[in-house]
Amino acid sequence: MKSHFYFIGIAGHAIRGLALMAREHGYIVSGLDEGAVPPGSDWLDEHNIPWSKTFETSQLDGVTDVIITGAYATPQYPAIIEAKRRGIAIKSWAQLVGELTADERSIVVAGTHGKTTTTSFITWLLECAGRQPDFLIGIQPFNFDSSVRIEGSKVVVLEGDEYKASDLEDRAKLQYYHPDVLVLTSVEHDHPDVYPDLASVIKRFTEVVKALPQNGQLVAWSGSSTVAQVAAAATCKVVTYGLDEGDYIAENIAFTPNGIEFDVKTRQTTIGRITVPLYGRHNVLNVLAAIAVTFGEGLSFEQIKEAAARFKGTYRRFNILTKPDNAITVIDDYAHHPTEVKTTIEAAKLHFPDRRLVVMFRPHTYSRTKALLTEFQAAFNEADVVYITDVEGAREAAHEKTVSGSDVVAGLDNKAIFEPDRSKLIQLITHDAKAGDVVLCMSVSGYQNIATELAKQLS
Repeated sequence: MKSHFYFIGIAGHAIRGLALMAREHGYIVSGLDEGAVPPGSDWLDEHNIPWSKTFETSQLDGVTDVIITGAYATPQYPAIIEAKRRGIAIKSWAQLVGELTADERSIVVAGTHGKTTTTSFITWLLECAGRQPDFLIGIQPFNFDSSVRIEGSKVVVLEGDEYKASDLEDRAKLQYYHPDVLVLTSVEHDHPDVYPDLASVIKRFTEVVKALPQNGQLVAWSGSSTVAQVAAAATCKVVTYGLDEGDYIAENIAFTPNGIEFDVKTRQTTIGRITVPLYGRHNVLNVLAAIAVTFGEGLSFEQIKEAAARFKGTYRRFNILTKPDNAITVIDDYAHHPTEVKTTIEAAKLHFPDRRLVVMFRPHTYSRTKALLTEFQAAFNEADVVYITDVEGAREAAHEKTVSGSDVVAGLDNKAIFEPDRSKLIQLITHDAKAGDVVLCMSVSGYQNIATELAKQLS
């Protein structure tokens, strides 16, 4: 009989998909999630995966491996204490992913920004070319039925998160993924609860790059000095991409209401023009990175071009929620780092020029908001009106509230409004919005689907 995996935090988006894949590999699967809510809890029931909202020691009877997410991985957590008492192996879900894909060619997308979209796009291009890749993506890609597929393919595409795999270790999630090809989209200071400064972030990415096999490949953005610093540690082939310099560059970029179009050029020649239903200059870079990777995997430009036109993007990455003929356009996005906020606002201005931009932003975690407060205060310059909510504590919910959304507003001019009450915020935005406006909502959790609610009210 195969091992019995007990997943803690099983209702989480990626981990529930991983649990299903483990069951399809023949493993026994069950789990625990005290904070489970729909749609995660409904999904588990629909797929007949046994799980509980409360922990009892009997749930570990017969369990061989406890698989954990970072949020639950404290040494004091009752299920962890009991597993250690029984001598049950404890693994992060990233470690399990690495074990299940150990025999596959691994393409890993890493960096501070752009991981989800780039991973999804590479996966889609390979899928359309008949490669049937395995994959793990941090959020739902619209071209697939799941964010996880591990079926024993020859190649796997993984979103490589630099956050720690669990609270029981220092190792990053992506360090379990044994990349043969690594994409490095950006290197900036983020996750200050794990990385105290930019130097520590650079150190972690450098460790990953140094571990690449000599016959591997690093695909790196040419427009960043910190990426260049990390890439210098590579002993394998390095391929670069960018808007101005690199082995792959984009020229004659057009930003339309339907997406981006541009010419793809190598150092030798212009390959052709590509159209992708994605938005913003940052997504031009993500598409270039995917082209560099898939060219290296043997795809032709015609294969890439045809698949690109049918790419649907990913959940909560510049999702336009209103119909094209609606007087007000509502967009939902996951942006939570100052650079992401700035580039998402820039994308809205590029694709919807001459329209007033109303922005709603919910800061995420006290540590990030406090450490990057100055950067946040400079990120909203192109917005016309800004609404800031209070901080979403997330994994730091029980911590001391060392900073507030009002601190972000304090560094902005009078176009910014602090409103911590969700109902009042909706009233303010719906009252303020005018025909022709673009309303851009940015948060990690979605703030109880606030963008969807605004889209309904403003339709």
